[in-house]
Amino acid sequence: MNTNHTPFIEINTRKCKACWECLDICPQHVLGKVNLFFHKHALIVKPENCIGCMKCVKTCTHGALTKI
Repeated sequence: MNTNHTPFIEINTRKCKACWECLDICPQHVLGKVNLFFHKHALIVKPENCIGCMKCVKTCTHGALTKI
């Protein structure tokens, strides 16, 4: 299931720069990626796994991930 939010965070895929730092920092593997040569961004693939630790939000320097 792909969505743009969990109960704790939301993602703006237009702001995502595909650095993948949020994927590496997420302890629950909530985030995934679209990695096509013409279209790249992170996305939420397992919203039910999100525990609200905000590690992804703190890591994202592009403002793509925000607290709800």
